[in-house]
Amino acid sequence: MYTYVLSFVCLVLTALSALSTHAQDCSITTPELAQMEVRQAQLVGPDARRIDLQVHIADEGNERSAGFQKICPEVVDHTAILFLFRHSHIPSFHMNNVYMPLDIAFIDATGIIRDIQTMSPYVIGKQNQQRLWSPPAPVRAALEVKAGLFNELGVTPGEWSITVAE
Repeated sequence: MYTYVLSFVCLVLTALSALSTHAQDCSITTPELAQMEVRQAQLVGPDARRIDLQVHIADEGNERSAGFQKICPEVVDHTAILFLFRHSHIPSFHMNNVYMPLDIAFIDATGIIRDIQTMSPYVIGKQNQQRLWSPPAPVRAALEVKAGLFNELGVTPGEWSITVAE
């Protein structure tokens, strides 16, 4: 009995240590997130359904590279990043230093969402985990939000598009 209790206490202490380390590593902003322009966007779906969304625009290399890295989950919960590319191509996204799962919508040159994937944070030492996420075809943009938001809103590939105010 003592061994089980001791094991349980060790497990709880390990979990609390991991949480406090995570809390020390995350920020409410980074220099890259702070420099991103914030604009209004609209997701447009079937039957002219519209969803207003405020997005951080990642259109510079350092902004696209940083994304949600080191951002606390409570910030990610209500933040969206729209990655804009100069040319259509097949980008790769990673989840190193990202602390919660994200949904990513891959958007073609006409603004149509062509694919949505859920990305899981990279965990050092975990075997057989996906390290990169890419669209099946070239895209001009990608929209990252908290995991499950697209499903919650009913946003599906091929039926929805995005427009961004200038």
